[in-house]
Amino acid sequence: MKYSFCFFVIIFSFFGCTKQNQHTDLIATVHQTIKIPLDLDIMPNGTSFQYIDSDSGEYLAFQNKIGPKIEVYNLNTKQHVSRIKLAQDGPNRVGTTNGFRIISQDCLLIASIPPSIKILNFEGIKKKEIPVVDTINHVNFLSSNNEIPFLFSDHELFGAQPFFRNFFETTPDEIATYSHIYKVSLSTEKTDWLPISHPSNAWDEGKKTPNFTWTDRNDSIVISPQTDHRLWIVSKREGKLLGYKEVRSSFVNNFHIIKGFPEGDKGIIEELASDRYELILHDPFRDVFYRFFFKGVDWEDYNLGYRDLYSNRPKIGLLVLNKNLEIIGEQVFDDNYIESWNYFVGRKGLYVSTNNPNRDDFDENVLRYDIIRFEGLEYDD
Repeated sequence: MKYSFCFFVIIFSFFGCTKQNQHTDLIATVHQTIKIPLDLDIMPNGTSFQYIDSDSGEYLAFQNKIGPKIEVYNLNTKQHVSRIKLAQDGPNRVGTTNGFRIISQDCLLIASIPPSIKILNFEGIKKKEIPVVDTINHVNFLSSNNEIPFLFSDHELFGAQPFFRNFFETTPDEIATYSHIYKVSLSTEKTDWLPISHPSNAWDEGKKTPNFTWTDRNDSIVISPQTDHRLWIVSKREGKLLGYKEVRSSFVNNFHIIKGFPEGDKGIIEELASDRYELILHDPFRDVFYRFFFKGVDWEDYNLGYRDLYSNRPKIGLLVLNKNLEIIGEQVFDDNYIESWNYFVGRKGLYVSTNNPNRDDFDENVLRYDIIRFEGLEYDD
């Protein structure tokens, strides 16, 4: 299986900071529904999926919580085609796995805790281990999941840890002093932490979660904070922040302000009532971006407990942005229509999982996706 990277040239207007107020309702259609049956020994980790486009077809890889293993399915035939076992002991031990990325026909990268990058072949044999050490922030975290997958440029890997060492003791004056992005040379194994953090005024309205998601387009990394309308644009080549672009959804108006330590389930209920941005995906086939968001709800309006609603937020929407990060339109899906985090981009369109555990037709033995297409975008078929 050969993995194909899709890169595009970025233009200067990408970095404009003009506020956008026009919002157009998107006309979306379901192009196709697919269902992939799973064997009883497969339980997908819903936070870690990877779409692979190759000369031999389209594939979906995901982390199996039973084992653990990486499973690979052919999206066209719906058949299981490969399994990569992850050793829990012995010389090929991977440790606590927190996401992965397949980068070639026989090369798998594992984000492991304690923080290190394990490089394996498809037989599960460990070829190399690169520790990722941060001597300044001391945040013991490494991830390559749907939120912050490993990104690449030539022989360099980019990763992120969005957290602070002690969130509740961090002051607004300190948030801009952290470095949240690291760069690893896969040839020399050298790690550099880039001088990129949250804007100094990010907490002017109160303390908010520092979580962010990201994607890339050619040389640029686009970072989407959960609680800020501004996108950050980072140059891989220069290793620095190039600027911000405000991309505001008309449905995201009420961020969760954290006023103290959690008290029981109060924080869950407050978070449910708040809006926030979620995954951001680049669509290399249409050269657009999808910035997902959660819309706040009153949990008492639903016939479900607030913990169930928090695990699978009922109101999910997205902004579609052009290559310059300008808004094309936005849409909110029907309640509980899609499963949060489980979406990806393919040749046929935007795949969104409709196997939400809060739906009556939920089935743990399948992967089920609707392929969404938007009017105004071009598709091959």
